[in-house]
This record gives sequence, structure tokens and C-alpha cells, in this order.
Amino acid sequence: MLKSIKMKNFTAFSDVIFEFVPGLNVIVGENITGKSHVLKMGYCLLYSLYQLSVKKAINKAFISDDLTIQESMTALLTKKILNVFKPDALGNLNQSKANQPTEVMIEIKKENINQLIGFSFRNNDNRIMVNQFSKMDIHMPLFIPTNEVLTMLPEFPELYEKHYMSIDETYYDLCKAMRIPLLKKIPDDLKKIVESLEDVLGGKIVVQKTGHVYLHLSDNKQLEISLVAEGLRKLSTLIYLVKNGTISKECTIFWDEAENNLNPKYMTKLANVLFALAQNGIQVIIVTHSLFLMKELSLLSEISTDNVFCRFFNCNPTQNSISVEYGDLLEDLPSVASLHEALRQDDREQAFYQNQ
Repeated sequence: MLKSIKMKNFTAFSDVIFEFVPGLNVIVGENITGKSHVLKMGYCLLYSLYQLSVKKAINKAFISDDLTIQESMTALLTKKILNVFKPDALGNLNQSKANQPTEVMIEIKKENINQLIGFSFRNNDNRIMVNQFSKMDIHMPLFIPTNEVLTMLPEFPELYEKHYMSIDETYYDLCKAMRIPLLKKIPDDLKKIVESLEDVLGGKIVVQKTGHVYLHLSDNKQLEISLVAEGLRKLSTLIYLVKNGTISKECTIFWDEAENNLNPKYMTKLANVLFALAQNGIQVIIVTHSLFLMKELSLLSEISTDNVFCRFFNCNPTQNSISVEYGDLLEDLPSVASLHEALRQDDREQAFYQNQ
């Protein structure tokens, strides 16, 4: 699981560290404060490490040649960062105007072992330099982007493999994960999560070999996924990824704007599902702008009797960079833009009625 990310001179951040908990991590803040970049950086590092472990399993020569492993990690991570962030050049991700290097350090924890991976690059570099690296086999991480992928599932993976596209690679990775066949048996605790979400949908999600997705309703009717509300398509994605084993214990899920296109009625269900995933040994790191979802998650954390770790991060713009505030509950954060704007709206409403 992801324990921490430290970044210097990277996009919006001049010098920042995020220290994550094993359970539920909620990142909030204004637009253009680098929230999505935190998710993408964590994902790039974990996914590259996962790719390397898969490559090692296929090619036994990797196991005995540390230099080859480090060179391979460099190539994998450089490619992943370019494909996920989609800059015209790697150096465009460097914030420094004085050609100070971008430096990133990630700490990963598996059982009782902590490992560090560090890399750097400068404005004119076309590849990263891995400065510190330790081998570790990890579960494949998962990134759920802002927009749903189910409607593009039949054609998108093949198009992405054959053509240059401006869409970032998190969409391609998610489509590939959705193509994995279903498990014969889902763990009982995760099965409860699936059943609770299927109650919301009123049916079960089916992905055909062609990639076409349907919602099979309880009255035996079939509905094309394009006819299902977009917010519910994202819940459908979550269901299927649990059912095919992509989401399982020790997985880290990165979810950008989890509340996108969801009515607050369903956000309550989503909050309970995210909390249940954390209870089952799955690390969840989300970005949200929804005050409703923030408060719901904070409330669940406060009233829970289970030993589920929860942490809130607020990306706060300063004069030259972004500072990060964090706390175990939403109320522990010194300032939250969404909350302040809601209070200002209340003030405007009260002022209007008082002047009537």
C-alpha cells in the first residue's frame, strides 16, 4: 500500500509530502491545486512497480540482474508518467524556473516491510533518473478517472493500442481491467458490497466478450449501458471490478472526483461502499469537491467502531505553491473551500430574507 509521496518542483507543488493511511484517504481543495496530480503520481509509481513484478515473473533473468531491473523500472516509469500526464515533454512537469530538479520519493508498505522508490528529472530531460529503488511485488493498483469508461469499452482498448490519442492512459488501463473475466467465487465480505450496489442499480452488470456492457434488470429485461445514468455507470464499474477480482485485499484504488454525476441520494451509498472497502483491507485514495460526500465520510469515520483509518487532506493555494493540511476528520482541517463557500451562500440567503 502507498504510505507516502514526497514531491519537489512537480507541477503545482514546490515541496510537499502526503502521508497516507492504509484505509480511506480523502483529498479536497480548490481547482488547480494539484489534487489529481497526486493521484496520478501515486498510480504511476505503483503501476510501474506492478508491471515490473509481472515482467520478473515472466522473465526469470530479471531476478538476478539488479542493474537490468533498475533500468527496466526507469523505462517503465518514464513511459507511464508520459502516458498518464500527457505533457508535450517530460520537463513541462517541472515547476522550477531556476532549473532545479523535480524530485519524487514514494514509500510503500507491504506487511511489515517499507520500501522507498525515488526519481528525479530536470527541464530538459526526456526520461527520469531512478535514484533509489527496491524490488517489491504488489497488487495491481486501480485508477478510476473522472469520466466513465463502460460506453467506450468495446472499441477503446484496441484504438488506444494502434493510434496516438490525447486521452490519458488511466482510461485504457481501466478498460483492460474491465476485460478480466469474473471470479468463480467472490469473498463474502466483498460480496455484500456488490449486493448493496446491485440493489441501487436494480440489476446485475454483464460484460460480454466483445466488450459490450448491459444491465440485466431484476425483471429479466436487458438495458444497454449507454441508457443507464452516467453516475450509475461508475457504480457499475465498481461492481464489476470487485466481481472480477481486480479490487481485492491489498489493492490501492485511486478515484478522481468519485461523486461525479451522482445525486446525494447515491453519494450516501457510495460513502458506505468506500468505507466498507477500507474495512476489507483495500486502500482508497479519492479526490472530491462534494461537501456532502466529505461530511458523509467524516461522519462514518467518527461513528465507526471498527479500526478503520481515515485521513483528510486539504490542498491549499499559497503565494508560490500549494500547502497541505490534514486531519482525521473533516472538522480537523483549518480551512475547506467547499465549506467556506457553503457558509457564504447561507449568509447571502439570510441577508436576502432579512431584506424582504
